[in-house]
Amino acid sequence: MRPIGDMARGPAYLWQGFALIREPGLRSVVALPLAINVIVIAGLLWLFGSQWSVWLDAWLAGLPGWLAWLESVLWWLGFLLAILLFCYFFTLLANLIAGPFNGILSSRVERHLTGHEPETGMTLWGEIADGAVGEARRLLYYAGRALLLGLLSLVLLFIPVVNALVPILWFAFGAYMLAFEYLDAPMGNRGLPFAIKRRRLAERRWLGLGFGGTVTLITALPLINLVVMPAAVAGATALWLAEMEGRE
Repeated sequence: MRPIGDMARGPAYLWQGFALIREPGLRSVVALPLAINVIVIAGLLWLFGSQWSVWLDAWLAGLPGWLAWLESVLWWLGFLLAILLFCYFFTLLANLIAGPFNGILSSRVERHLTGHEPETGMTLWGEIADGAVGEARRLLYYAGRALLLGLLSLVLLFIPVVNALVPILWFAFGAYMLAFEYLDAPMGNRGLPFAIKRRRLAERRWLGLGFGGTVTLITALPLINLVVMPAAVAGATALWLAEMEGRE
């Protein structure tokens, strides 16, 4: 029952994050991520809105004649994948830009919840540089696993019934990666090495899937997705303190 219980608790931390970013002492720290979200969402909405049908039609045009019966199924699969890609591209791009500042927001959230901030032993500019390097390393980590999943998806797409699993696999993959993305803020504030961060998340993978899956769904909702990044940072910090801090 623990996997189900962990997944069920995950969403509560995102809701807590939305409540936290409304606190007077945290609003000023949220301003920069919010501004970045507005710019990134506007750009991606224009890109996906104007191009996704073109990409989808080009993909279906290359479908062999003997697989024409799959066209309607593949259209809906492609539509779902386009939504998921929007969510992931938005999150990764927004965090690539604002990632160095997410650690600062996480520190302020921790001070609000516990009365003290974590000590990294680095200067402010050192923390910003470390956040940028960490973000680039995570992107490489995601890209390698996304490539493997992409190859598997190409195989599954041509297997009737089984091809319906493709969006589910990508959703689970994205949820796990988003959990890693946001939990990196409190973990990075403790100076944890990359390998240790991966291990700590793997130990609570179901909790991470519940949290990251909720972030993915909220990212697809207009207007609410403008504040999902700072809320997810705040929620991930609360999750870390309540569920993962001090566990070895």
